[in-house]
Amino acid sequence: MKIAIYQADSLPYDKARLNYFLAQARKEKVKLFILPEYTLNRFFKELEKMPLSFIKNQTSHQIKLLKRLSNDITLLAPLVVIKGNKKYKVIGKFFKGSVRYYYSQLFMPYSHWNENKFFEKKENKPLVFSIGKYRIGAMFGFEAHFDRFWEYFRDKNVDFVAVIGTGTFNSHQRWFEMLKIRAFLNNMYVCRVNRVGSFKDWEFYGKSFVIDPEGEKILMLGSQEELGIFKIDKEVVKEAKKEWKFRKLSKEINF
Repeated sequence: MKIAIYQADSLPYDKARLNYFLAQARKEKVKLFILPEYTLNRFFKELEKMPLSFIKNQTSHQIKLLKRLSNDITLLAPLVVIKGNKKYKVIGKFFKGSVRYYYSQLFMPYSHWNENKFFEKKENKPLVFSIGKYRIGAMFGFEAHFDRFWEYFRDKNVDFVAVIGTGTFNSHQRWFEMLKIRAFLNNMYVCRVNRVGSFKDWEFYGKSFVIDPEGEKILMLGSQEELGIFKIDKEVVKEAKKEWKFRKLSKEINF
């Protein structure tokens, strides 16, 4: 199955660019198209100062657009959803004009980037769905640090996990090493989708990548707007699980 990751800058009302890259993906018969965090809405530090009505209108516009664009392709799109006066960070899975939301469960609590103070929590399980014979999982970048998410994806026999985030401060190598190990230990494909552009002196460096179930890099993008298309193969997942037996042996742990 073919998957596309779109490494984009902010796209608050720019449907022409999204349409262009979706058209390229369709030519390649892509089944899943993934966007990075804080592209369909403004970056988090900008949202902190925006009226809720503005964010709500922006998100409403994007939801209508994504529903219209998802007739023949599954889209994974991070959004900021406003309900009443509460703000939620979600990943929307769009397909054939309908949408299913995953609500982020963990947020960064740091003084320079305090999503934990800004967003509300709504309990739900990590996003898992199927496209044909493939089991797909998705989560936000910060959540990838925590074992429980990976245990859940492993228990659900997921083949591919999309880690959707926003990276800055020269953190690329740390992300790459962490997700390389996650992919290998769980014998699944893992991709990290990062945005590009900047906020003041914060540079979003891109370098989105894909790791296979053996822990090997199969795709690495640059630092500009770019579309990456790659294949995942169910047989590669099966062979890795059979060879290393990590998933099977983990079920024998009984302490």
